[in-house]
Amino acid sequence: MEDKICALLVHDGRGDQLSSLKQNLDDIVGVAKTCGEAAHYLQKPNPPHLVFTDTAMPDGTWRDVLKLAAKAPRPVNVIVVARDANFKLYIEARDQGAFDLIATSSSRPLVAEALEDAAADVFQRREVQELLMLG
Repeated sequence: MEDKICALLVHDGRGDQLSSLKQNLDDIVGVAKTCGEAAHYLQKPNPPHLVFTDTAMPDGTWRDVLKLAAKAPRPVNVIVVARDANFKLYIEARDQGAFDLIATSSSRPLVAEALEDAAADVFQRREVQELLMLG
């Protein structure tokens, strides 16, 4: 089983929404400023385990990032990062396939817990995928 979390940060570089996440991640494979750049990472044979995406980029939104992640060759969990806690956005994001939504104002333990849960889930999903491919 894998044990190192690889993550992609998708944001346009304005503001500091996702920089606090860097402390909690083992390996950041890249920072994509657009959905097009995110697609480059997500189309690789072994894409990052997790994608943390801002709500809007110059060429799309978190919804577009979810679609890209759904097409990845291996399971990927997407966590939407919003400026403020927004229950309506949380429900919408989860309904459309995001693993979670966190607010930039979230406490460090809450962010760490979301990261742990997302990593455990994606590791399990990838293990199941490998077993199915062998079987």
